[in-house]
Amino acid sequence: MEGESEVTTRTVLFATLVVVACGMTAVGNEWFTGSWTAEIGISPLQTMPFSAFESTLDAGIHIGFLEVASVSDFLFEGWIWQEFDLTADIGFLVFDGQILFEPQSASYVYAQGKVSLEFPGFEFSVYGAMVGATQTAPMNYGLVVDLYGEMLGGNFTFESATFLGADLSGITFTATSASSSSSLLSKTFLTDPTIDAPPIRFVGQEFTLTGLAFGCVGMTSVTSFDLTGFESQEIELSFMGLFGVPLTFTLDYVFTMTMSSHVFIPSLETDFGCFRIYSEVIGSGGVIDAVAVYGIAFDFTLAGATLSSISNLDTTQYVITTPAFGRVVESLDDALTLGHLYYPPEYWEILSLTVDVPPAGCGFSFSVDTFFSQSTGLLFDWAQSTMTVQLALGSSVTTSTSMTIDTTGFSYWGISFTVVW
Repeated sequence: MEGESEVTTRTVLFATLVVVACGMTAVGNEWFTGSWTAEIGISPLQTMPFSAFESTLDAGIHIGFLEVASVSDFLFEGWIWQEFDLTADIGFLVFDGQILFEPQSASYVYAQGKVSLEFPGFEFSVYGAMVGATQTAPMNYGLVVDLYGEMLGGNFTFESATFLGADLSGITFTATSASSSSSLLSKTFLTDPTIDAPPIRFVGQEFTLTGLAFGCVGMTSVTSFDLTGFESQEIELSFMGLFGVPLTFTLDYVFTMTMSSHVFIPSLETDFGCFRIYSEVIGSGGVIDAVAVYGIAFDFTLAGATLSSISNLDTTQYVITTPAFGRVVESLDDALTLGHLYYPPEYWEILSLTVDVPPAGCGFSFSVDTFFSQSTGLLFDWAQSTMTVQLALGSSVTTSTSMTIDTTGFSYWGISFTVVW
């Protein structure tokens, strides 16, 4: 009887430990969030084949209305960025902030915060940001006061942003690296406090009005002022479903005190894909001299496979942005001003094929991106092809491998994985 009692006690103790462990795991999954992403790259043709490494550890804790996260970025050089995020949401009052450090020099780089009062159809926000002092510039700071509202059931919206030493054009910080061209080298944030020097003063105003009329006409109007008065007026009109077919016609007009531009982008969108033309009206004095077509794009989807193509017809003035910035054709000046990453300007065509095979519990995909350049002199101007295979093991683990072949041969092999908890 004593042996049976001991076995029973052990069984109960083991069951209790299992229940407690499962409970702690459930709480941990609710409280602790984050992800770990890592990529290793090998370049067989280089003297140092192990050519690329990058990793990001995002670890956070979420308790009630408060969420705190730490984001650490690593490259060959080691620990290059450290970011801390804080979000507090108590319903109508929300705070969201980030602070960035540069570990290699143990220096403070940037901090921004946003305080919002949110009510149905209305939001009042104050943005604040501060950059750290450098060898060439002192510490700088600024504010933006923003008012957003919805009208007529959300069909029309308005926004008024007052710039007090800062604006919402975005600011980018870039770390130096002799051995990597990773996207982790750049950190971009919304509030830019460097447009004016302290102390805080009024430096500009921007009014934005958007609307949808008759269910098929979209409008966006942006009016900007600076210290001297009127700066620019941009009007974008989108006519959707013209002539009873899925045709969208987008007109973009920009007026300043010294110039004006007229861009229109017709696109045909169906259930299977989209065809888009990037074009600009050239003229002066109210007279249209010509229509310049500088880009063509289309994508077609059928049975889980998507074929897409984007062409830059004027590589001297326009570029193709990377997927993170929409993979669109835009002017080089706009890409530089807005901080958009783009492919080398000589790449005039990108042809992509993606095949998705989603079995139960996981997903498998294969993609190939082929780049064409004017400077290679090879058949069809071929420059580079990248093949990628990605496998998702449930919703928590994703692994992929990619291979790049260019004019020099087998130039890159990458292996990456992402773990989410």
